[in-house]
Amino acid sequence: MNRAMQNIFTKISVAVALIATSFSVVAGTLENAPFKISLPNDDWKLADYTAQDMGHNISLVASITKTNSPLKSVIIKAIIDRPLSSALDELSAGMRDSFSNPTLKKISDEETTFLGYKARRFIYEVTQNNQTTYNEAVVFVAGNTGWTIVNVGLADQKSEIKKIFTFYEKRDH
Repeated sequence: MNRAMQNIFTKISVAVALIATSFSVVAGTLENAPFKISLPNDDWKLADYTAQDMGHNISLVASITKTNSPLKSVIIKAIIDRPLSSALDELSAGMRDSFSNPTLKKISDEETTFLGYKARRFIYEVTQNNQTTYNEAVVFVAGNTGWTIVNVGLADQKSEIKKIFTFYEKRDH
C-alpha cells in the first residue's frame, strides 16, 4: 500500500464517520468477507447490495442499521495489491491520520484481536452540528484485503455500540 492509498483511507475514514452520523449507507456484497453477519432481531437491517467505490481499490461494502435509532455499523473493504506484512500498520496509520480533522477526537488506539485476526481498535468521537457521536472502529487484514468496521451511535449508547461487534462471526471457509 502506498502513501496515496493511505491518504485516500484517511479521507474515507473521515467521510465514513461523517456519513454514518447522518444517514444509512447502502453498499456492497460480503460474499468474500472473512466474516458473516448475524443480526439479533428484525429491528436491525443489513444493506449489502452494491459496493460504493471510493477509489484506489477501497469501497463501502455494507451497512447495518437499527430501525428508529442512530445505531449503525459501516463496513469498508480495501483491496491490497500484494500481501504486505505491514498492511495493518499502514491501514492503521491512515486511520490515525484522520484524527487531524478537528471534528474527530481520538479516545483510544489499541492492539486487539478480531475474529482471530490481529487488529487495531480505535475509539473516537465526531462532533458535527453540535451533536457528538461515539465511534468504535476495528481495522484488520485477511489475505490481501483490509477491512474496517465502524460502529456509530450517541455517546450514551456505548454499550450498544460495543455489542454490534458481536453480530460479526468468523466465516467457515
